[in-house]
Amino acid sequence: MFGPREPAPLQVSVVMPTLNQAAFIAESVSSVMSQGVESLELVVADGGSTDGTLGILAALAAEHPGRLRWTSAPDGGPAQAVNAAVARARGAIVGWLNSDDLYTPGAVPRALQAFARQPDAVMVYGEAEHVDAQGRRIGAYPTLGPAAPLAAWADGCHLCQPSAFFRRDTFAALDGLDPSLRAAFDYEFWLRLFKAHPGRIGHVPQVQAKSRLHAGAITLRFRERVALEGMQVVHRHLGPAPVHWLLTHFAELQVEHPFEAETIDLVVHLHRLVQQSADWLAADSMQALVAHIQQHRALQLARPGFFAPLHADGWAAPTLDLRLRQPQRPYTHLRLSCRHASPRGGRLKLDVITPDGEVLHLEPRRGPFEISLPLQEQRPQARQIFRVICQTPFVPAQCEAGSGDGRSLAFLVDGVHLQPAP
Repeated sequence: MFGPREPAPLQVSVVMPTLNQAAFIAESVSSVMSQGVESLELVVADGGSTDGTLGILAALAAEHPGRLRWTSAPDGGPAQAVNAAVARARGAIVGWLNSDDLYTPGAVPRALQAFARQPDAVMVYGEAEHVDAQGRRIGAYPTLGPAAPLAAWADGCHLCQPSAFFRRDTFAALDGLDPSLRAAFDYEFWLRLFKAHPGRIGHVPQVQAKSRLHAGAITLRFRERVALEGMQVVHRHLGPAPVHWLLTHFAELQVEHPFEAETIDLVVHLHRLVQQSADWLAADSMQALVAHIQQHRALQLARPGFFAPLHADGWAAPTLDLRLRQPQRPYTHLRLSCRHASPRGGRLKLDVITPDGEVLHLEPRRGPFEISLPLQEQRPQARQIFRVICQTPFVPAQCEAGSGDGRSLAFLVDGVHLQPAP
């Protein structure tokens, strides 16, 4: 637990909010304590974990006496936890590492060197990379340096939070993180800091941190909140939010539909998101989003229990997965109204792989045709995928004069009919 404050501040404090991260916290703590900086402390703010985290923290505190201090109590979310931890920190410089993220070796010394090179800096940050639950590299974080124009931040956060180190008095002067935000609190703080201290932010050109993406992470667990709060933050600091914030989330929802935790009417849900965002979007952006929903063929054909991931103009890719989730009154047949419109003519060669592995061969002539599929599994909530593979796709740019369309396409889908049980 927290002991009495020392009269002389430490050089560096690392604050670590955590809640039920027993699978990762020991490795995160190790990445802090192995930095080779003696005048460093780790301040952990636990939000009331019930998964064994507290036992791990007690053991780690005993292993690092006087250097790891921790508390555990319910809090108002991660922003509030970070604010409380920074208030208890004794270091002049503060790093912020989540309990599932990692510092790379030498990250803290490199940050201190950057402050020494730029004594008036209020924050320094570095490059970072995403890793998975096992620590395997996924890819680089899209970092922009401090010289990037502030307007570029309207497209998203270009600073990976665990790579950042800031002065504790600067954090306090800016009143810390906004606890009303549950997902974009770091993004909002960076924008406030950049606006308040132009030219006083340094950069470390090495990979300073590994940001872990896994099923329990905020960025994956609260993607809708991330999108909505991101737009709110952009509007607060930079003006109307770009439409891509919602279009990206629309695409994420289409990847999952109709296999979400709870069945939704996708189109109704998307319209609701647009209305929720009305205060943060320009009027023409609102109109563009509504038109996108109304005109996208995949969304036109979506049902609460069905989705076909088509291109916006209705073309199917060479492999098309028809995803179906049975309602309480189950469907007995799925029928797609399609068109063979390939400029190559001839017959299409389609293989339809049913959920039980049976392969159906279809060779429709040019013009309208139908794919009719009996649904053998009729249990409510049963999930089924029919895979349609086209052996004769085409690329418009390769066979139509003047076309710049480089997509590989199979056939058009005009309609869907789901026949319920009598």
